[in-house]
Amino acid sequence: MQRRTLLAGMAGSSLLGACGGGGDGGAAPPPVQAEREVSGRAVVRLASGRAGLAALDEQLLPLWETGPRRTLVLAPADGSALRRVEAPAGWSLVDVALHPSGDLTAVLTQHGLVRLWRLDATGAVRRDQPYADALAPLDPFWDEGGAFDPDALQPVLTQDAARVLALGESVLLVLRTGLNAVVACRLDDGAGGYVRAWRTLVEPGCSIGGRFLTGGSHDVFDQLVNHAQLRADIGADGTLAVGVVLGSYDTLAEAHAWHFGAPVAASHGLILTRLAPDGRRLGSTVVPTAQLSELHALRAVPGGFAVVGRVRTARPPDGSGWDAFFGHVGTDGSGGAVQVLDVDRGDILFDIAAQAQGGYVAVGSTGWTQNPAGASISEGASPLLVTLAADGRLQQRLTMAAGPRHNQLRAVLRHDRQWLVAGMRNGPGTHSGDAEPGLIRADGFVARVPGLA
Repeated sequence: MQRRTLLAGMAGSSLLGACGGGGDGGAAPPPVQAEREVSGRAVVRLASGRAGLAALDEQLLPLWETGPRRTLVLAPADGSALRRVEAPAGWSLVDVALHPSGDLTAVLTQHGLVRLWRLDATGAVRRDQPYADALAPLDPFWDEGGAFDPDALQPVLTQDAARVLALGESVLLVLRTGLNAVVACRLDDGAGGYVRAWRTLVEPGCSIGGRFLTGGSHDVFDQLVNHAQLRADIGADGTLAVGVVLGSYDTLAEAHAWHFGAPVAASHGLILTRLAPDGRRLGSTVVPTAQLSELHALRAVPGGFAVVGRVRTARPPDGSGWDAFFGHVGTDGSGGAVQVLDVDRGDILFDIAAQAQGGYVAVGSTGWTQNPAGASISEGASPLLVTLAADGRLQQRLTMAAGPRHNQLRAVLRHDRQWLVAGMRNGPGTHSGDAEPGLIRADGFVARVPGLA
């Protein structure tokens, strides 16, 4: 497949090319900026809006360093120079939302603290506002031990459990707190800063255990902290969906049943909760996976919400016991059935987007293996780009250029009449940096994918 690189980098920097659509009638697309990859960074998220195209790139880290370490890269819609927005020292820029006005909101975290930046379309910080929630230590808590901190606004196990989404010029902020509760709130933009309009408890606090490696230097899929994270998105009607992992390392099922009086008839999978634009709970749907699984994306799609990730389906001695999965929950909470996708040995999906004519485009990684008795993931892996039917069945695997070592496609986006994918090549496996930490690096990119409608 021919490919044109839109984001890559030079030593110490990342570059995002101006992204215009290919015009009608076969007109050529605008010039695309293409540079060498940037050592040590992967592109993990894409978003677009009036301000242009935004990407989050991330420095890959050894287990003993604290992260995530992400940078916001803006390609303004007017074609002006690229903007890079860095978090202050010691802080993590976790997520970003693009508003209709062209402004952006970024959420930053640090050891249980949370702050919000309001940015203009050039990436300049208009306002830097600490976020406080006096109710967080008082949330209901199902206590069976584990790792928790009542005074924190992020879990003990990760600083990457905050998501921000644009609702007009307001934002929906979703957090997993130090009690491991999941809370959503609407913050309206006012002259004095963001003001909370409502706060809703999505899931009560619960005990969550830590996961560890007995050997190794890099967490390839965030598998050690995925169960403490969350995913969220907003539907076209303003409905907020929040997905939380259900599994062996938490007491979410017990806590949910205790607080909401609704038993959870699954031991593994996820719980997807829908909230109305005014914060009312509309209901929760269990998406069962039968075995240990991870949630890596939740996206609003026509008719509801799609979820993707990976599930351990078997423990064969060759380490090929993980497959990707797809699930769909309707706008009314119906559904929840899971489609398992087995492409080549180990499979994982990181992101998904709906196609205009029906079905989906999904991206991830394939061809890797994992220690059947542990968590070590191979250095070798291939990029995974597929189209799926409306029910999640695999339709076609599309060719994507691969680099050496570990390859991942982390994000997919329909932008300006073209499909873009982002990810990394030449990434590490679990043990790549055991003797040489400098091998924990990757070459990030954003690429246009031709041939998709």
